[in-house]
Amino acid sequence: MRRARDDGAIFGVHLDDLPSTERLRERCARFLDGAGGSRIFTPNPEILLRARSDASYVALLNSADLALPDGTGVAAITSIRRRRRVRRWPGVDVASEVLRLAVDRGLTAVFLGGRPGAAEQAARVWRDRLRGLRIEVVGAGVAFDEEGRAVEGEGEADLVDTIRRAGPGVLLVGLGAPKQERWIGRHADELPEIKIFIGVGGSFDIWSGLLPRAPHPLRRLGLEWAWRLALEPRRLPRILRATVEFPIRALVETR
Repeated sequence: MRRARDDGAIFGVHLDDLPSTERLRERCARFLDGAGGSRIFTPNPEILLRARSDASYVALLNSADLALPDGTGVAAITSIRRRRRVRRWPGVDVASEVLRLAVDRGLTAVFLGGRPGAAEQAARVWRDRLRGLRIEVVGAGVAFDEEGRAVEGEGEADLVDTIRRAGPGVLLVGLGAPKQERWIGRHADELPEIKIFIGVGGSFDIWSGLLPRAPHPLRRLGLEWAWRLALEPRRLPRILRATVEFPIRALVETR
């Protein structure tokens, strides 16, 4: 179990505060050079709202060795509670730094999950971007239930065996929340050779180009949600929960 954070927990979930990319790289480098099994989660408003009513999910999120606020609202609420600016860390950016550190150490990365074609194309993009980076894709297009269990295609044991044979140093799990965190929580002990487990949400879609990322000026302003809404109007209910319900509940509820 991870240590408790100093303050700023949201719905019982403790978050870390890293002010710079340099500090992020230092922390992740220690994980890669250490004994292994480190977990990185990036809780966003949807994840935290789910945790609000699910104590087991709170405990799982608090098992992370590094939990960084993903989303403008999460960073803003944490900043208010800590009375200092807390940096926002999109999961796709954190995962990118992990891959850059992995290639420096000659480690293989495994991409687990993602829609058909996304993880494979994302892997090709990264192989071109970082010469020498070894990436294996496992379970692309496999359906997983809310507990993160494979329900179609390869079974749970087969997926774990395939990952083990790849000999990865880092495992990027792109199942979306809460599936990816629950998959990691259930299988991390079966894969002791892996140095870092990280939940990456829709990062494979972004890296592959299937989901264009918001332009940099919008990202700087914390308006990625508006870009996503323009691309996928069907996400309106989810975006309202993230931009309206989450900050109201997080400001009113103190735990």
